[in-house]
Amino acid sequence: MLKSLSSESDKREWKRRFSLKEGRKRDTELSIRRGCNRRWTSLRQHTKTDNLRLTEPSTPSSASTTSPFIDPPRKSNWQVIEHFGSSSKVGSLRSYTIRENGTAPSSTSDKEGLDVHQLVTNKKSSTSIAYQIKKIFKNICTTPQFSDPQVEMLYQRYFLKMNQSNMTSLISLLLLFCVGIFILTSIDLLPKESRVTSDRLNKLLGFLCTSGSCVVIYGILLTILSRPAMNEVYLIIISYFILSTFLALQICTLIYSGWERPIAGTIITLTCTYLTYALLPIRLKDALLSGFVLAGIDILSLIYLSLRSTSEIESCVIILMCGNIVGTCTHYPREIAQRKAFLETRQCIEARLKIQRENQQQERLLLSVLPRHVAMEMKADIAGQPKEAQFHKIYIQRHDNVSILFADICGFTTLSDQCTAEELVRILNELFARFDRLAFEHHCLRIKLLGDCYYCVSGLPEARPDHAQCTVEMGLDMIDAIALVREVMAVNVNMRVGIHTGRVHCGVLGLRKWQFDVWSNDVTLANYMESGGIPGRIHITKETLLCLNGDYEVEAGNGGDRNTYLKDHNIDTYLIVPKDSYRATKRPHQAFTMNGDISKEMRVMGHGSQHGKHGSNITSRLGFGDTVDEKNPEDEVNEYLMKAIDARSIDRLRTEHCRTFLLNFRDAQKEAKYVKERDRMLNLYFFCSIICFFTILVVEFTITHMNLMVVGINLAIVFILVVVQLLVSVENLSKVNVNLRNISKRIHENRNLAQGISFIIICCVYCAALLPSFSTSKLAFFCVNVTTTDLANSTSYKQQCDSATYIDHVLLLVILSMTTCAVYQVLVSLLKTIILVGIVGSYFFICIYVDEKCGGTFKDKPGSLIDNTITSQYINVIILVAFVVALIIHAQQIEATYRLDFVWKLQATEEKEDMENL
Repeated sequence: MLKSLSSESDKREWKRRFSLKEGRKRDTELSIRRGCNRRWTSLRQHTKTDNLRLTEPSTPSSASTTSPFIDPPRKSNWQVIEHFGSSSKVGSLRSYTIRENGTAPSSTSDKEGLDVHQLVTNKKSSTSIAYQIKKIFKNICTTPQFSDPQVEMLYQRYFLKMNQSNMTSLISLLLLFCVGIFILTSIDLLPKESRVTSDRLNKLLGFLCTSGSCVVIYGILLTILSRPAMNEVYLIIISYFILSTFLALQICTLIYSGWERPIAGTIITLTCTYLTYALLPIRLKDALLSGFVLAGIDILSLIYLSLRSTSEIESCVIILMCGNIVGTCTHYPREIAQRKAFLETRQCIEARLKIQRENQQQERLLLSVLPRHVAMEMKADIAGQPKEAQFHKIYIQRHDNVSILFADICGFTTLSDQCTAEELVRILNELFARFDRLAFEHHCLRIKLLGDCYYCVSGLPEARPDHAQCTVEMGLDMIDAIALVREVMAVNVNMRVGIHTGRVHCGVLGLRKWQFDVWSNDVTLANYMESGGIPGRIHITKETLLCLNGDYEVEAGNGGDRNTYLKDHNIDTYLIVPKDSYRATKRPHQAFTMNGDISKEMRVMGHGSQHGKHGSNITSRLGFGDTVDEKNPEDEVNEYLMKAIDARSIDRLRTEHCRTFLLNFRDAQKEAKYVKERDRMLNLYFFCSIICFFTILVVEFTITHMNLMVVGINLAIVFILVVVQLLVSVENLSKVNVNLRNISKRIHENRNLAQGISFIIICCVYCAALLPSFSTSKLAFFCVNVTTTDLANSTSYKQQCDSATYIDHVLLLVILSMTTCAVYQVLVSLLKTIILVGIVGSYFFICIYVDEKCGGTFKDKPGSLIDNTITSQYINVIILVAFVVALIIHAQQIEATYRLDFVWKLQATEEKEDMENL
């Protein structure tokens, strides 16, 4: 059963749109930990949290220093604004900033009342190296996650479509790979003259069945991914199915290669391990577990065979460990970068909505003083460029055929004797608020309040043919409202209403303190009509009567008997006869309430109590009742972001802003801004290159004999790597020379320069992997424990085994150098593609060179003891080609994700700046 994330009293429609299971949170102060929750733990129900951050498993010391967030005080009613069709709670918006080098500073995040959180929690520093290593390992092995479940769900939905597209590409590639394996094994199983043992036939049959089963599984997964109703949980389950196929392919390859070429199993283990980190949308903890499981199975198989030297097993262990490290360095920066991009986008949207609320609040304050048509004109003039003029602009308009209404409370002095000053002000405020609501319903424009006198006009700013009827209906409702006060308070109070129809001039007076008013002799006459009226009756002139078109029954008003102005000017007056038949059906009014201590008389009117027949009657007639639910600013931001995510089309954004294959922006200015965007994980990329280089160096020393030339070149590469790492890392070290820090800053702030240096480092690492192939004349290990009675066959087999094993080891090092290239997420996909294609081409050249030098290992020779099936000869080729294509897809996905995130953040920033300029 699907439940809302918020409390049951605050159910929102957009939260029901997540097709994810949720639970109930028992402890409201328990934040979501990364280390002890499932991948979809953020999809359960939780009480609303007031903070937004990525949580880390905290130590007891850090947990004790955490202070709860205190809500800002409730603001008064006049500060409340409406947004998205309902009122929203106006308070100090919490700002979510990222305090890290290279991020945009927040101008308001440091003010009191704003809750500032970091994306990655800073913990107490320690001088212990062991503590620092433990801290780094703990941070890497745990999955960053937002503490607010709503924001975490928005993040998952933000990348849902992109992850779905990436998963489709990966499964399609794996499907083609398994089809290729299936074809090779099928060819080997066909009847032919070449000698194939029964044991080899059984292994080929097992390989055929495994690859065929994987083809079926991948086809089913592609069908599931094509469904429109896809969510995050489905992607996780699909990822686990893919991991199971990786395990099946690894075990099948290990069994097939056997003791003859066990390194083939290590090759597919390394590729599957890295693909798990790079292309599957799973937690880093799950990826680490999968990587170590695959590595453990491969190492156990090497130990079980016991046919190779210890140095060979050690080299495989080192390579697989390095593969997991490189995979971690690929997964972790991507996760952090995506979450930071999402958080920065959300901050821009939050700031935009906050500015929008402030603008609406200012606009509402302006509209409380001036009518909308005048206020908008003045606002446009103020926002525009100032024009030089001798006099200030005057905002005055003339309107014909309008009806003016004056209403005064009779017996106000008596009412003031019955109430305290506070209650009297309350009654007037409630009455005039009710009159304003009636004025809106009857298309009247309230001009001003003159003490206890209410003054409005109908026919402004748009002309209306029924302006006279509107003012009469307005007057009748005002008399009904004051009659209720008279009934409840037992005080002789009433309304005296006067109406006249004519022409007026309206406009704004004052330069600094604005005053909107209307002027004309007709306004003066309407005022005298009110003075000469009768309490509880509507007093109208002959001009108003003519505009009523006989809709109301009238009687002689005799206003001249009560007012000298009317008598002197011979004004004919009339009184509206109040009959229910003339009253139109009233629409239900939305209610509002008051706060504070209520006296007995006020409670009788219904204030402070919504129960009982009389109380509910009075509050409904006066327009007071339940308050409108207020919208939390956080919910407003999440709702806006939810709508934007649903309307966001990855393909449309990519087509509009990026080129098809190059992925660079079509707009040169936007491309220039993106080039200056900092990659916060640049230090990690170069550090990972150093790890890969030393891994390659250790493996080469283990399996080969190197001459002095190779050692010298490797020392030069070490020098280059160390110098580059120092240049990249000294940006924030104050004790380092200023020139070095400027160079480091320039590398971080210029992507083109960083890409050039990255290209040099990748070439150095790859050269280190290939150098022994051109200088080694003798291999350091041989195939041992081989028993044969034919000495010639034994010698031939040893030579062939050396060549095949060495080529497999070179392929392992080449794949490791290719993963080094994939780690550099700062590289554009085109440059990565060129590097990867160059690496593959050079490796094939090395294969041919070593194969010819060692007597043609892969040639089908009569009497050869080494396996010469087509599957054995080309399985490494298929693995390498598939891995290169996967890395190219990964490069395209990473660059497309970064660029589209940059576009969305840029759009949100521009909208925020436009809102600030309003």
